[in-house]
Amino acid sequence: MISFHRQAGVILLQPPRDKAFPSHARFAAPAGDAPPRLLDELDLAIVHALQIDARTPWTRVAAAVRADSATVARRWEQMQEERLAWLSCWPQSSQWQSTTDLAMVRLGAGADLDAISAPPWALSVEETSAGIVVLVASGSGLRSLGRRVQELTEAASLGAGATAPDMHVVSAVIAEDSSWRTGALDPRGQRIAAARSHGPAPKPPKPEIVSELTEALAEDPRASAATLASRLGVSEATARRAVDRAAASGRLGLGCDLSSWAAGLRRGAMLWAASPDPSAAGGRARRLPHCYRVLQVVGPAPLCISARATTLTALPEIERALGDGIEIVDRWTVLGARKRNGHLLDEWDRSTGRVDVRW
Repeated sequence: MISFHRQAGVILLQPPRDKAFPSHARFAAPAGDAPPRLLDELDLAIVHALQIDARTPWTRVAAAVRADSATVARRWEQMQEERLAWLSCWPQSSQWQSTTDLAMVRLGAGADLDAISAPPWALSVEETSAGIVVLVASGSGLRSLGRRVQELTEAASLGAGATAPDMHVVSAVIAEDSSWRTGALDPRGQRIAAARSHGPAPKPPKPEIVSELTEALAEDPRASAATLASRLGVSEATARRAVDRAAASGRLGLGCDLSSWAAGLRRGAMLWAASPDPSAAGGRARRLPHCYRVLQVVGPAPLCISARATTLTALPEIERALGDGIEIVDRWTVLGARKRNGHLLDEWDRSTGRVDVRW
């Protein structure tokens, strides 16, 4: 099995200023200022297969992408070493909505990016033309969510004259970052990568079991059943069933992410939209290949649609594809992502470290 972490010079990152933030983050030695190479179709197909199922056996990945296993292994190892693609394990916010509250928070452009990226409950951090946008989570109610936003504001070090942050509570997660696919696999390859036993959706494991699995798989989402069994103190069969049930029931996210820059998607935008039927409009947006996050929020523009493309001239086409009955209220250009699904990113969208997602 290919190791998840192969970078040299890994050191612990101490969270800035606030010792209450757990020190889960790990950074690798910087790769320099040169932009990354563009991933080719085989690279993108391998990533697509792992986005469908991060634990898909390598032989199945090879069959899905029509390549031999040795080539697939070599390509994947190279992408990891260049930090252009990586595996992730996280609790699924869209599936925990009954116990989880989320908010989109906008801070001033001068915010301390390292500080606001440190908390494990800051799920994503993006620099935009309108300021720094952070997706914040809490499992202890809206008051707790408000306190975390205040904590984040203090960590941002914006100064005494800074204005209060804009905060929009998320009412529904229609599409998460992890639901985006490269689109490089043909339908046959997708079926092979997704091959699972058919039948009714399994009963999800208890939350404490999901938490244990998340912790156990954080370092290596492809850890063997034997490794998990040893870590959890159960049999291999029990460990294997627990992972399958947690993933199939949507309680545990296991997937693959990549540098959008290396994928040729070097421009992004947040579209704020209004519609008489936000749920239906959001459903159309999530099916568009350019859209990687769709949130329904409480505010004057109840839809926040995040999209990536090769050029911003694609925005009018993306907006037309959203269909009639939707009004774009505002558009923010995404200048760069600093954190996504627990991974800290550099200016070229490469993973530089990990802050395990917890809330």
